[in-house]
Amino acid sequence: MRHGSRLLVAAALAAATFGATAAGAEAPTIVEVAAIGAATGITHGATASAPATPGTSVQLTPLPTDPACQPPASVPAGAKQVVRVDARGTSATVDLLQLVDGTWQCTRQGMTGRVGKNGVRPLAQRVSGDGTTPAGTFPLGTMTAPDGQTFQFFGNGANPGVHGSWRQVKAGDCWDASGGDPTYNTLTSRSAAACSGDDEYLPAFVEAYSRAALIGANMGPDRSGDQPGETPRAAAIFLHRFSYDAAGNSKPTSGCVSLAGDDLDAVLRALVPGEAWFVISA
Repeated sequence: MRHGSRLLVAAALAAATFGATAAGAEAPTIVEVAAIGAATGITHGATASAPATPGTSVQLTPLPTDPACQPPASVPAGAKQVVRVDARGTSATVDLLQLVDGTWQCTRQGMTGRVGKNGVRPLAQRVSGDGTTPAGTFPLGTMTAPDGQTFQFFGNGANPGVHGSWRQVKAGDCWDASGGDPTYNTLTSRSAAACSGDDEYLPAFVEAYSRAALIGANMGPDRSGDQPGETPRAAAIFLHRFSYDAAGNSKPTSGCVSLAGDDLDAVLRALVPGEAWFVISA
């Protein structure tokens, strides 16, 4: 329960207790405290663990986590936000789980997402360009651009209000997705003509990459594919907005996870670097 909700319960309880004692009646019971919570619009977060007695405080106990909102065991202990992607074919059910006052809650549940045109495959079994989304548990990624900017979010459109560092896409932003060289799965600076093959020229994805987050699959110094002979496992894996066909239907991705605009904005605003994780499974 958020601090504002605690204050509402405390105020309502104090008023009820004062009124009862002033009239010579007993202080409100746990049942009456629950009723106060309902009356103030509080539907979850705490219950009183003992009857209220004038002049004493009431211990509020958080409600237990809904099992459906508990993160998978693969998520590190320090996580506070989890984007859970449960794929079926090229579609997925996406849930946003958040740790609120020590309790895991589904703050946005049952969102419709899209994944790779060839479904989902464990990271260790996939190859860049195979049309699958990597399965696994990945942190919110961080990238350093050639100009020195470090970021977790980027886009061709406006910053939706993220808590991390936002990169406004600029001319020359090319994500290297061609394996066998040291810049594989990093942001480079190249002209549109030089950004070729599996590489992605970010300014060209005006709508899909209007705003996006980095999914930390095969990122960092231990990534596979940045040296000759290594298998390029994954590059340019993002959470971004749906792409649509001529009929207005959402399309599968080349390997990313995508959401409708409103859902995407809600998720992006919730993620915090160092606390956010993605769990992708089929």
